[in-house]
Amino acid sequence: MNWDAIGATGEVLGSLAVIGSIFYLALQVRHAAGVASASAQQAAAQMSIDTLIATLDAKILSKASRKATDGDELDPEELSNYKRWVWARMRVAENAFYQYRLGLLDSDAWLGHAATILGHVGPGAVAEPHWERVSLSFSGSFIDEVERVLDWSKEMGVESFKMTPNQQEEYLAMLKKSPI
Repeated sequence: MNWDAIGATGEVLGSLAVIGSIFYLALQVRHAAGVASASAQQAAAQMSIDTLIATLDAKILSKASRKATDGDELDPEELSNYKRWVWARMRVAENAFYQYRLGLLDSDAWLGHAATILGHVGPGAVAEPHWERVSLSFSGSFIDEVERVLDWSKEMGVESFKMTPNQQEEYLAMLKKSPI
């Protein structure tokens, strides 16, 4: 092999390395943009959650949560506190959904957050009727995901967290089939 051929081969390999580096940098920039977007979403969600939490009375909320869990009727002040707490919890779930869609939250972590949807606004939940009114303050994609979870629970005859082991497996399988 002569020096001209070796030089030409080196130039081709160098060009390929430059092109590969450009693609790699483009992927890194795209990832960084996703992380920046996720950070902005996290900050916005946290401000909303902090505002809601600041309006809660811990003693009333504790009593309301206990009564809601037991299926007892809440007085107006308890109901107001409980609804705002659920609203904050749904904001947490929305943020987790956003992070999951971006690939920044793994599916197991998302499944844990997704279960809160069913527990807080699913069939028979105290805040179920409240969801329709407050849902307009959430993103369209999260509203669609909540509706998908609620439709599944109605179809399966699931009442809140009272699922058979088979229903739990089917629920997890349904969530993993998320149209993300």
